[in-house]
Amino acid sequence: MGSGSVTMTRLSDAGRPAARPARDVRGRRVIDRAGTVLGTVEDLLINTEDHRFRLISVEHGGVIGFGATPSLIPVETVDEVTASEIRIGRSSAQVADAPLYDPSMMDIADFCDDLYGYYGCRKSRTAVAA
Repeated sequence: MGSGSVTMTRLSDAGRPAARPARDVRGRRVIDRAGTVLGTVEDLLINTEDHRFRLISVEHGGVIGFGATPSLIPVETVDEVTASEIRIGRSSAQVADAPLYDPSMMDIADFCDDLYGYYGCRKSRTAVAA
């Protein structure tokens, strides 16, 4: 990713289910390394070139789904996945301060470079297959 052409699509827009439905994490709670609930997995973003999950879209705040704010978190930050939640190895403060994606201001490749740099993680070649 980055410095080249990257195209991402939401799993919900991909027109097909996850390859392994039991591994579909949409709707699960996301918790930080201290156990604080950050929000719920709203969707997963897939790199359309390699068909790998790259980003988790986490909704937090709002009331009954209105006014919720999405945060994008690299899948490489995930430490554990259970039947009901995903634990990331970062703090809630770090997630709150993460760069926000505005497609009118930057392309997704530049955003991914910024986001991965912010979280201090490398883009995995073995990210989860969609």
